[in-house]
Amino acid sequence: MVLVVSDPAAGDVREIEEFELDLAFGSDENALKLEARAGEAPEEGQFVFIDGTEYGGVVDEVTYDTGRDASGTVLCKGRTWHGILAGKRLLPDSGSGYLAVSGKAGEVLASLISRMGLSGLFSAAVDDTAVSYTFDRFADGYGGLKALAKANGRKVSMRRLGGKVELSLPPVVDYADKVDSDLLDFTLTSVHRCVNHLVCAGMGELENRAVVHFYADAAGNVSHVQSLFGVDEICALYDYSNADEAKLEEEGRKKLQEYQTQGSVEVAAHDDIDVDVGDMISARDNAHGRTVNATVAKKIVKVSRGVAVYSYEVGGETTTKMSSSGVAESSGGGSGGGGHAYLAGKGLTLNGYTFAAEVDSAELKTVEAKADAARTAASNASAAAGEAQEAAKGAATAAEENATAIAGKQDALAAGANVSIDGATISAKDTTYGEATATESGLMSAADKGRLDGLATGETVPKKAETAGKLAATRTVAISGAVNGSATWDGSGDLSIVVAGDAAAAGFLAAHPVGTYMETSGFDPSDYGGEWQAVPSVGPYTWIRTK
Repeated sequence: MVLVVSDPAAGDVREIEEFELDLAFGSDENALKLEARAGEAPEEGQFVFIDGTEYGGVVDEVTYDTGRDASGTVLCKGRTWHGILAGKRLLPDSGSGYLAVSGKAGEVLASLISRMGLSGLFSAAVDDTAVSYTFDRFADGYGGLKALAKANGRKVSMRRLGGKVELSLPPVVDYADKVDSDLLDFTLTSVHRCVNHLVCAGMGELENRAVVHFYADAAGNVSHVQSLFGVDEICALYDYSNADEAKLEEEGRKKLQEYQTQGSVEVAAHDDIDVDVGDMISARDNAHGRTVNATVAKKIVKVSRGVAVYSYEVGGETTTKMSSSGVAESSGGGSGGGGHAYLAGKGLTLNGYTFAAEVDSAELKTVEAKADAARTAASNASAAAGEAQEAAKGAATAAEENATAIAGKQDALAAGANVSIDGATISAKDTTYGEATATESGLMSAADKGRLDGLATGETVPKKAETAGKLAATRTVAISGAVNGSATWDGSGDLSIVVAGDAAAAGFLAAHPVGTYMETSGFDPSDYGGEWQAVPSVGPYTWIRTK
């Protein structure tokens, strides 16, 4: 094999015979590494490929030694053709929720290549086979193409031909009866039971949450009917918190089908056995009578001195994963696991084409759960605050009514042997009585008389609650909920209650200061506090807190 170096502007510039090439593509990596002599190695931005094959890509970085101990070789790293596709996104048209394609396979591929802006590098093979597919939102280019191919019983194939990388969707090849397992070295894992009961949880809270159950039988067929029980039942949770029941029906079935596997195989080929990602391969162990058929998920090619050696990663998940999650829109698109040439790690840094993130997906899931809990608590606190306000208003009204009732129950004056009433004038004939007190009967005090002077008989006494003095017994008024507090009151003055706020009531505003952006499924965050303004958004509803 000869390696060709090509320049985007000048075309093919030279061929290299002495080189070490390492490529990995499929489920992940989609990257290449090349070692060549300093005078022959490609420069950054140039392409390298083995003509007539899918082995090639673009050089993104070059490392070389200088000085007295220089080795004379150059190390080049970059993206394979698959990695270039994975670095693109298949976005829906403006105003559309999803990107859907249908028609002849060749024409569909050509339209997708153009949509990704790669018509100068890729071409589509002529193919009149009818295909159709609806992509997940924001699917990456390579993952989306693999999902399209899988949905139509095909695979993604590419070859460097005629100055471009030709894409095609040929049928999947089953090598179970075409390749002797004796020509392969493999590590075989046979699975007796995998996840066969999937609980799919969607949108909603508690008893109102959408829940759908899927079951798989011993042969891996998925339905709503359970056939495996007891020790044979293996149940997993699929947490898809923003999906309705219809979406759970669609995605839950696909997720449980992904769990169905006979096992996994790691394969290394003895001879020149060259298969594609997406093909079926069989591993058989005659000593133990075990056979596993699986799909090639990743292909690793190493070329040294013109000789290629192939190895493959095949198989699927086993029984160790007891939960899974999904979202309506994700960075990976969820459409086939194309992946990128970039790697993820800790620290949130960018070095060449390696990204690093200090927070991994599990930690993000925890933060997301806490945010949901805080939002729920804030909503409950807001409702409780409204109830507390109504309770306080009711307490004040009740206190006023009590004071009025008490004032109306003052002892009525009646004319008799000792008291005479003439219009507005009250006279006491018997002066042996002392002034009345709260506990003993007696004569009216001068102050009380002054309050009654000028009132006609039968006229309502103004401000009866104020003139009542105070309640016979003190009362306790308490407020609970988002705010709480209490105070005793005898009716002799204004009621004042010192309240303390619930920490959860302020949690929402504390977690979202002014200037914070928030994405929602449609609700207005102003319902939970503060003032928010909607801003333009392609995906979810986006808001900014203004006050």
